[in-house]
Amino acid sequence: MDKNILLSEQIKKRTQFLRSKNDNEDISQLSGYLMQICYGKEAVLTNFLDPGARVDLRELAQSDFYIQEFGGYDKAEKCRVIISNDWEYKDVENFQFSLIKITYNHKFASITHSQILGTLLGSGLSPASLGDIITDGKGNWQFFISDIMLDFVCREITRIGKVAVRLDRIPLKQILNIEDDVQNVKLVVNSWRIDAILAALTRTSRNIINNQIEKENIKLNWHKINNSNIIVTVNDVLSVRHFGRIEISNITTTRKGKYRLEANLWLSKKKRMY
Repeated sequence: MDKNILLSEQIKKRTQFLRSKNDNEDISQLSGYLMQICYGKEAVLTNFLDPGARVDLRELAQSDFYIQEFGGYDKAEKCRVIISNDWEYKDVENFQFSLIKITYNHKFASITHSQILGTLLGSGLSPASLGDIITDGKGNWQFFISDIMLDFVCREITRIGKVAVRLDRIPLKQILNIEDDVQNVKLVVNSWRIDAILAALTRTSRNIINNQIEKENIKLNWHKINNSNIIVTVNDVLSVRHFGRIEISNITTTRKGKYRLEANLWLSKKKRMY
C-alpha cells in the first residue's frame, strides 16, 4: 500500500482517539491540514492556533511531519504553523501575517483589550485570522493579523468603542515592549483536584468552581472540561472566565502531607466569576 495512504489511515485513527479525549472543535480541521500533505501538498500554513490546538496538532502529527510555529514574538499565545514532509527553515515572511499598530488620541481616551477584540470580531473577522493583541500598559496597542485580512481591517476599522482610530501595518521590529502583569502565587492546598486548586486560588468555594465547570467557563490547557476530579500537574494552564489564567509552575509536598502550590497568575480586568 502507498506510504501516504498508510499515513492517512494512521491520522484517521489518531483523530478518532483524540476526539475521545477532548471536545476540541478544531480537531477535524487539524487533521485536514495533515491530510493535505498526505495527498500531495509540500507544506501547509495553518490559521492562528491557540496553544491547546497546537498540542493537539503535534499529537496528530507525531514524528511523521515537521512543524514550525511563529506568532510574532517569543511566548506568543496564538501562532501560525507551517507543516511539511521535509525539513526546511521558514523565514518570518512564510507565516504570512502582519503587525498592526492602533493609533488614537490616548491623552483624552482609552481603549481595552476586550473592546479591540470585540470590534475586530464584530467586523466579521474570524478569530482564526487574528493573532495576539498586545499592549505596553501605557495606552499603546498592537495586534497580529493574517495578511489576507490586512487590507480589510485597515480599511473598515475606524472606531473602537467610541474612540476614533487608525490602523497601520508596521515592521515586526517595532513591536511593543509587552506589559506582563503576572503575579507569582504560593499557597498550600489539601488536594490536586482542579476544583480544590481553583477554589484556593480564586478564594471561592468548590461549589462555585463546580458550577463554573458545569457552565463550561473553565478550561484546562485550552480545552473545556466537565469533570471536577481532574488532577492538575506542573506546567498545566488553567483559565477561568472573567477571572484570569493560571500556570502551575511547581508542586512540592509539605511535612504534614499537604501540597505547596506555586503558580503564575494573570488576572482578568473583571475578576468576577458569579
